[in-house]
Amino acid sequence: MKRAVLLLTVLFLFSNVVASKKTIVKKIYTAKSVNPHPPTIDGRLNDPVWDKVEWQGDFTQRRPDDGAQPSQKTAFKVVYDAKNLYIMFRAYDTESEKIVRRVTRRDRFDGDFVEVNIDSYFDHRTAFSFTITAAGVKGDEAISNDGDNWDTNWNPVWFGAVSVDDEGWIAEIKIPFSQLRFANQEEHVWGLQVMRHLYRNDERSHWQYIPQSSGGWVSYFGELQGLKGISAARRLELLPCGVSDVRRLPREQGNPFATGKETNFSGGLDAKLAVTSDLTLDITILS
Repeated sequence: MKRAVLLLTVLFLFSNVVASKKTIVKKIYTAKSVNPHPPTIDGRLNDPVWDKVEWQGDFTQRRPDDGAQPSQKTAFKVVYDAKNLYIMFRAYDTESEKIVRRVTRRDRFDGDFVEVNIDSYFDHRTAFSFTITAAGVKGDEAISNDGDNWDTNWNPVWFGAVSVDDEGWIAEIKIPFSQLRFANQEEHVWGLQVMRHLYRNDERSHWQYIPQSSGGWVSYFGELQGLKGISAARRLELLPCGVSDVRRLPREQGNPFATGKETNFSGGLDAKLAVTSDLTLDITILS
């Protein structure tokens, strides 16, 4: 009897594992080049270059009802040129007057927002996150350890714009390839995840469905394909620094070196140079 119970328990657990794996179907989005006529980043659907690719949608809710259909539809498009990646988000909302648009500081995601995570290394462990709210506030984070660590101190240079209409709201972003890290090769496959947060329902829905019980994040991303002939620019960051101090001393009559004030100045330079896609050289020069 005990053997039968044990066997049934094992079969039940195995069937649950198999069923959960079947729910995670790897999605693929194929981007297209729009070189030499990229879209204008104005947050509007009036640029004909976006017609070169299809909308991708079919999002799945992850919170609060894991695996359920979202209460509102979301779609996106991806194109690129020689220097930038462009993403268009269409956040449909049947009650557009309820869209929450709050102006906050960078990296403060208050209100409705959309987000894209890009595993450009394609190592299934690290990724770069770009977020823009319905008010146009931007946020960015460096993701590591398969989603266990999110570093808000990472502040890349990128661009975005938003607009609101009767169907919901639109976001358009431009990410320079110089802000990403990827291998030097002719054709690329990157990990991709797109997310939407609907503030009034505290609802998060994702393009690539990843159950809350999956135990990972970046390793379950969908794939961004079609990137050809791109290369990362040589990354060089320079940060000059200087320190000065003034000291007051007793003044001595007849001594030209004892004027009562002593001023000192020292300067330096911190530099970061990306030697390869995965090697960065830190340099500090002091005088």
